[in-house]
Amino acid sequence: MKLFSLSKNERIKEKKNIQNLIQDGSSVFSSKNSLKAIYLIKDSNEPGVKIAVGISRKAGKAVWRNRIKRLIKNAYRLNKIPLVNSAKENNKQILILFTSSGYNEHKNKKLDYQEIVEEIKSVLDKIERKVSGKSK
Repeated sequence: MKLFSLSKNERIKEKKNIQNLIQDGSSVFSSKNSLKAIYLIKDSNEPGVKIAVGISRKAGKAVWRNRIKRLIKNAYRLNKIPLVNSAKENNKQILILFTSSGYNEHKNKKLDYQEIVEEIKSVLDKIERKVSGKSK
């Protein structure tokens, strides 16, 4: 597996997994409350992290929604290594669903990639602390 890739195996595809995640998962917000992540940590023989990105239709037009999804996936892809290592060390599988809670096309015509990277980093850091048991 390549270090900075986001392969098919790292994405949540099954509807059942997404429904479990929404029903049983815990929520965490980014530092500026503009990004929400619903996550589920479970013991597994196949440790690792799987993600999905969901943006509401009310957030804006398809072009804008696809851009924010692409930026979130790219920011995750480049900052996932500490979380993946923590999951493998603790023998856990982590499912994460990223949603935008503060981003929409009307408020944010131009999306700043650096801002999204900071939001992703803060969310991943909070989840990593939960996995390793170092809750603040």
